[in-house]
Amino acid sequence: MSRKRKITKPKRSTRKYVIVEGKLMKNKRGFGFVCPNNGDDVFVSGRDMNGAMNGDIVRVKARENNRRRGAFEGNIIKIIERSCQYVVGHLIMERGLYLVYPINNNKDYIMISKKNIGSAKTGDVVKAKIIRYPKGDYIAEGRIKTVVAMAGDRDAFILSQMADYGVKPHFFNRVINEADAVANKVKIAPSLGRKDYRELMTVTIDGADSKDFDDAISVSQLDSGNYELLVHIADVAEYVRVGSMLDKEALNRGNSVYLPDRVLPMLPERLSNGECSLNPRVERLTLTCAMEIDDEGHVVNYDICESIIESNYRLIYDDVSNMLEDHDEDLIRKYSDVFPMLSDAFDLYYVLSRRRKRDGSLEFDLPESKIILNDDGEPTDVVLSERRVANRMIEEFMLVANKTVAEHYFWAKVPFAYRVHEKPDALKMMELKEVLMNLGFCLNGKSDSIKTKELSNILCMLDGKPEEALVSRVMIRTMQKAYYSPECLGHYGLAFKYYCHFTSPIRRYADLLVHRTIKNQIHLGEFFSIDREYNSFLDYACKHVSVTERKAMELERKITKHYQVIYMRNHIGREFNGVVSGVKSHGIYVELDNTIEGFININLLGNRYILDEKTYSAIDEVSGRVITLGQPVKIIVIDASLEDGYINFDLVGQ
Repeated sequence: MSRKRKITKPKRSTRKYVIVEGKLMKNKRGFGFVCPNNGDDVFVSGRDMNGAMNGDIVRVKARENNRRRGAFEGNIIKIIERSCQYVVGHLIMERGLYLVYPINNNKDYIMISKKNIGSAKTGDVVKAKIIRYPKGDYIAEGRIKTVVAMAGDRDAFILSQMADYGVKPHFFNRVINEADAVANKVKIAPSLGRKDYRELMTVTIDGADSKDFDDAISVSQLDSGNYELLVHIADVAEYVRVGSMLDKEALNRGNSVYLPDRVLPMLPERLSNGECSLNPRVERLTLTCAMEIDDEGHVVNYDICESIIESNYRLIYDDVSNMLEDHDEDLIRKYSDVFPMLSDAFDLYYVLSRRRKRDGSLEFDLPESKIILNDDGEPTDVVLSERRVANRMIEEFMLVANKTVAEHYFWAKVPFAYRVHEKPDALKMMELKEVLMNLGFCLNGKSDSIKTKELSNILCMLDGKPEEALVSRVMIRTMQKAYYSPECLGHYGLAFKYYCHFTSPIRRYADLLVHRTIKNQIHLGEFFSIDREYNSFLDYACKHVSVTERKAMELERKITKHYQVIYMRNHIGREFNGVVSGVKSHGIYVELDNTIEGFININLLGNRYILDEKTYSAIDEVSGRVITLGQPVKIIVIDASLEDGYINFDLVGQ
């Protein structure tokens, strides 16, 4: 008799899979993370990329990794959208093949066939267009579009970074020619309803190195005791018309980029430093926001109009500050006709500043620096940039003008480009509350609904105390990034319900969008209406210039860091004072008095230290010594690597 064989069904896997879509961020070692809009990041190993490149929008099959609770890993099953179209890197030859080795370590290298080399030579920095994406065992293939820098060029690093971020060093001739033609065509005359302010005392106040002047001011005290503030802004929209080559180029750039050794303007020099710039003793077309402000800092009346001005003086911050702060008699005599207006402006600044602080506006007074270069482009010093009373005064006037314009056009119910700063993420706010609790401070309210004024009150209580730097840095890490939007969502950091950028149309396309709305309403009045096509364009433009702004900031930081590394290479072995600016699991960051930041590896601290990112502290288990964010320390410079962009320190007196 045969025995029946028992058949056992296979156990159903308890491991659950989820499908996630997001942006792939690759590491130079080949692996990466898919970052969805909501939810946890998903780890993807190099073998599971399925031809995806850095920045691609992908779909990934993710599963929970039991080895690390709460961590997810997966494999890419579909590439939804290719992000990488160009690769900037060094042209090299390896095993008989031409390759472009990217300057950005997160990007993949690509192969170039001999017929697609063009005039490039090995060692050159090139920009290559991808003509075939990775598939199976084949890497991406490309065609060299342009030589960014030849091998050995002194500017190779800066030019390559500019190309990688899509920032153009020059304008095409057709754009320059159009700028020249427009500058010659536009007539400056107090006609077509423009208010004539040419006889009014008007000045620009900027840095000593500034060449483009967007804004000018006129200030006086009225018989009622109220102040009249007129903020005049260059009428760039009169020159840069919708749909022109100038307009398309300005939108593409999004904003001007300011690097230590050069300025990459949004508009050609003929306009940015010429016809649109509010240079002294020449007539200029402007948009004016004229405000009457009471002694409590409230705007009680205002007018927004097209105007014409003639600036009396091009003043610089230090001279004005020396007059207002130090009562410099020589400067006061030199500017005797304008000094009374500057005195009124100083009084108004105090009124507006007090009002804004009372409303809870945040102000992080962290130091900024400037890199000093010699004639050969080498950094010789890094010095602090002072924000003196004149700097703060102009900032205050621009803030109130931006706020007034935004509120007016919100109630006008027309499509508009707002500057938005949303409230902090609830999780980050919880971390801030924990830090403050450890310091003995209670932050009132739920983590997802804490008012700006609560944070402002904490900063006021800590003013001048040792913990001020620590709390300021943690608060800054808590804040979200500001951006442009057709929706009026307010500005959390400033505690403004309505806010826009109106005051810098020479260097920001977002301001140009605002100016066009103003001019359209002035000329069309009640007939001003916007079709659906413009709404779609406005949404696109806001998103685009938000991206170009972030790219410009990243590029500026990267180039600044490059010069800082060069500078610190000449100071190996030197001791400096600094403060702890960051605590990570692998070490701590220290920022020097001149704002240069370096890293102390945990290996140099010794095995005794436990680093806690949540409390921003490193604790010595043996001695009990605590190193925490904002704490003053003395360091010694041990290394500065141009290749990696790192500056390494060690603690003195460990």
